[in-house]
Amino acid sequence: MATFQYSALNSDGEPVSGRIAAESRHGAINALAEQGIFVTDVEDARSDSDRPSRTLEERLARRRVSQRAKASMLSQLATALQAGLAMLPALRVAQEQAGNTALEGLMADLADRVQGGEPLSAAMGAHDRVFTRLEVSMARVGETAGLLDEVMGHLADFAERDEEIRQRIRSAATYPAIVLVLAGISVVIILAFIIPRVLGAMSDNVSLLPAPTRALLAISEFLQTYGLVLLAVLAGAMFGLRAWIARPAGRLAFDRFKLRVPVVGSAIRKVAVARFARTLGTLSRSGIQILEALGVLRDTLGNEALAQKVDEVAAHITQGQSIAEPLRRTGEFPPLLTQVIAMGEETGRLDELLLRTADAYEKETAASIQRVMTVVPAVFIVVMALVVGFILAAVLLPIVEMTAAVGGA
Repeated sequence: MATFQYSALNSDGEPVSGRIAAESRHGAINALAEQGIFVTDVEDARSDSDRPSRTLEERLARRRVSQRAKASMLSQLATALQAGLAMLPALRVAQEQAGNTALEGLMADLADRVQGGEPLSAAMGAHDRVFTRLEVSMARVGETAGLLDEVMGHLADFAERDEEIRQRIRSAATYPAIVLVLAGISVVIILAFIIPRVLGAMSDNVSLLPAPTRALLAISEFLQTYGLVLLAVLAGAMFGLRAWIARPAGRLAFDRFKLRVPVVGSAIRKVAVARFARTLGTLSRSGIQILEALGVLRDTLGNEALAQKVDEVAAHITQGQSIAEPLRRTGEFPPLLTQVIAMGEETGRLDELLLRTADAYEKETAASIQRVMTVVPAVFIVVMALVVGFILAAVLLPIVEMTAAVGGA
């Protein structure tokens, strides 16, 4: 049994406070209500020494709830609600079916908050590291409209599709990253350790060696002498770049640069457009107003340059304009999307047309990611072939010249 600290109003409307022992927050509220006390606030009365460690545990647990686990949980919750279960039993069922401790703890906290009188949207909002603004906003609209089961179904579908796109992107990025890392390590080992032994005997007469060999020896000597310094500089540059990107101006500039990278930029744009169409269609179907929907979806695009264009569109809408024309004028979104939105506004079928468009763009996204997965490793392989060719030429040229000189003599 836990102890709870409460603030309340008594039967005469006077403020009172104190502590009460109960099995849960809901039990504490019921026990006080039986005494004619109206609770305004109740919280676990743990000692102050326990609070920081508990807070740290909660934060760590939230970070361990993966996107895939959250998508599965939302799907289970939607199924339970559509089967006719009330919210609290549905949350308890999802808690029992949780696949890991972190997700089970999250569902238990959501259930306890709902049992204590909080709406689901408020309970989700308390876990802002797990649930996005989009998910909280849609849950709130579902509660207001009495369509929470339907809205949770939309959320589950959205989360599953978003996770599918994330998995495609991760799969596409894994192979090029492995190729790049292994290639870099191999070149460093060759230059720093193998080349000095192979060409060590020739270093006494460097001026007589071919230019490629002299260059290779210079690079090898530099790595042996300043390798650790170079590593420290690269690490510092990486941390400096991350710090710069963390700033609003740096993030904006970097995101603009990414959109202009050949092949990769096209894939990034298609992912963002697919998310735009899917998110706006889902929010519109759930009954969320356009301005609120644009404010929520801007953070789902994954690119600040495009998000600022969405802000510009929202500003034009507040002046009485439609969505399609300001979106077209940004020049960042494809004509098909703007035409679909214009048609949806005219026919009143905006959500349906957007979701169909999202399906089409997600197929294009898969094709673009596949192209990136094909092109980028090929580029790395070509670069590595050039590097290896240069190393072989630098090693073999002195041998060929010496053989020719001996043969001529």
